[in-house]
Amino acid sequence: MAFCGGCGKKSDDKDNFCRGCGEKIVQQTVSVIQENAEIVKEEYRLSSVSKNEIAQSGGSHIGDQQKSGEWLEATVAHIMKYAGFTTKREERFVFNDSTGDHFEIDVLATDPNNEIFVECKDLQTLKMSEKIMYTLKGQLEDYRKRTSKNVIGILAMTAKDDGRNRGIHESLQKQNSFLWDGSFIEHLQNKMTELGNTDDFRSYILQHLEIFEGPKEKHEGDYDFMLKFSCYTIPPDSYVGKSFDVTNFIEDINSRLASSEVRIINKKFEQISDKNQVFAWKLTLDFSLLMNMAEIESFAKKHKKFTDKIKRRDEFHITCREYRNRLESVLQNTYGIRYEKKSKSMFDEITFEGQRIS
Repeated sequence: MAFCGGCGKKSDDKDNFCRGCGEKIVQQTVSVIQENAEIVKEEYRLSSVSKNEIAQSGGSHIGDQQKSGEWLEATVAHIMKYAGFTTKREERFVFNDSTGDHFEIDVLATDPNNEIFVECKDLQTLKMSEKIMYTLKGQLEDYRKRTSKNVIGILAMTAKDDGRNRGIHESLQKQNSFLWDGSFIEHLQNKMTELGNTDDFRSYILQHLEIFEGPKEKHEGDYDFMLKFSCYTIPPDSYVGKSFDVTNFIEDINSRLASSEVRIINKKFEQISDKNQVFAWKLTLDFSLLMNMAEIESFAKKHKKFTDKIKRRDEFHITCREYRNRLESVLQNTYGIRYEKKSKSMFDEITFEGQRIS
């Protein structure tokens, strides 16, 4: 038995096309870790990165160890460029005009509102040095004094974190900064392939970096708030009450959204298999909410918090946050969707993939 990836309707094993929507039926099996990933945008491909390097590697480090830090800088710059940022490498920054004292930024990624300051380290050890972290923090403080833009720091390394860098992670996050280890960088490379377009990938990166991006320009009429979520179902054999059908989930979610203007505008279903046994389906859903400016201002005023004023969050940011919280609650309470707050398994998470306002 198969399901249509377009509408979710059941189909017979012999069917080549869906009887409901006409989409071609593909018996798709998605492994937990993609064994092969190829970046689909040829114009963004790095000539120095091979197909095998893009796949999830099994060693303790990623990349071309002979090229070390140079490879890492090129890879991170490639990722940020694909996400829509203008990138520069080895950017010189003078922090003391009188003495000419300066430092170099390995990768500087910018857009009209944000500047991403990336320090790349190719270390033999799996543990990131606290000295390197504190140096980066000091450099970020100096850099932030010279710009009015939102500045975010990234400390990137080729080594795959084995849990020893949790303190580094937490310390950096307090300074609006992030640690990208080898595994996460590989994850981002594979995410580029999975999402397949720059807009969705940019949204994913902005979500990770906790950057809110409002509409590019204000206009009359409705604004479309579009949010993407992904989640996993329970095993088909554990589904009780009626036969397992991925369309059941869409119907249940829509029934919970019936009292609002929220619509599901795009959906994708993928089998998750282990040893030829389907143990879950991955649902990726795009939601849409249309609101005019008066409705946005009224809604934001009603839900504005004390910290919103301190953080200078505008009406679009507040509306998007509340909208996101409501959709997460709907998914968490839909029967058959796996969610366990304290679980560390990716299959028990409801993942917010990103947002866009147009």
